[in-house]
Amino acid sequence: MYGAFGRFCNGFWDYGRFHYGGLAMMILGLLLIGAVVYFIWKGKGTVSSEESPLDLLQKRFVNGEISEDEYLMKRDILKK
Repeated sequence: MYGAFGRFCNGFWDYGRFHYGGLAMMILGLLLIGAVVYFIWKGKGTVSSEESPLDLLQKRFVNGEISEDEYLMKRDILKK
């Protein structure tokens, strides 16, 4: 009908030899991409420490990062 260009367009719009199989694969690909984006987005907000602030304060004291006075003062503030 339109020569080589017409065959290309018909093959493109008709999904070639695969007819609606190509459309199904395209939809599955989009769903897969959507699922990956969803799980990345969902996982972003859940990255948090399981330790409480008191646990972290105690570790800093044990490691010698803060003095006893500083530990006791901050512990009292966190317990309020």
